[in-house]
Amino acid sequence: MRALLFCWFMTVFMVPFAVSAAEPVCGAGGKCTVPGGYYLAEAPPDWDRKALLPLVVFFHGWNASPEGTFHNRSMVKPVLDRGALFVAPYARIGYWRQMGAGRAEEGRDEAAFIRAVMADVAKRWPVDDRRTLAAGFSRGASMVWNVACYTGDLFTAYLPIAGGFWSSMPEDCPSGPVNMRHIHGLSDKVVAYDRIGRYNSMPITDGMTFLRKLDGCGAKPDGSISLPKYQCDIWSDCGSGRELQLCTHPGGHSIPGEWVAQGYDWMTGLSN
Repeated sequence: MRALLFCWFMTVFMVPFAVSAAEPVCGAGGKCTVPGGYYLAEAPPDWDRKALLPLVVFFHGWNASPEGTFHNRSMVKPVLDRGALFVAPYARIGYWRQMGAGRAEEGRDEAAFIRAVMADVAKRWPVDDRRTLAAGFSRGASMVWNVACYTGDLFTAYLPIAGGFWSSMPEDCPSGPVNMRHIHGLSDKVVAYDRIGRYNSMPITDGMTFLRKLDGCGAKPDGSISLPKYQCDIWSDCGSGRELQLCTHPGGHSIPGEWVAQGYDWMTGLSN
């Protein structure tokens, strides 16, 4: 009888403790809280808990959520299959706020928030800081442009999709030159490609001109590539040693799931 009770105690109490002790404090669907908000994270299922993890941080669109992001398995799973940690921060009230002196909006300090997220992620997982990608869609892509400009030391490369600077263009980017692949639909009616959009988004073409000057790139691209759903002009011979890609497609305001993983592949090529 005592032996049975001991086995029952070990099964009910000690086994769950052993499992929970092996798990991160947060992740796998649990909220990771930091000053100003939270994020969700998922590590590759076959990760050995020792190897360095490349990192993809995805900024969701207007009024979306990290939970909704992780429900999009066509976007998340290909990144996990490549062995990267996938992180999705939360925009308070579904809205990412603009950064920068003279441009910052009222509300949460987004630069401080994303720095808190990155610091917390690094405490919980062994991040390979040579392979980190910031990606985002729509308003989240606008956040990626802001992160690149004002906290550009945090990531190896940037992948904004269907979103750019809004309200105004910055006079300068304190973080300096960046690697960026921007993807945009030429028929986008939410965030216009080559003019001010209906939500006061700045022309993507103006943003890329700004980055070419920042990166020390020529006016004309020095290469191009074609992927199944979009084509990219490439500026790789830049004085800063960084690379810019402007990728367009004939469609509208959209983000097929595979585009983030393709951006990850591009980023890992840069870091080799």
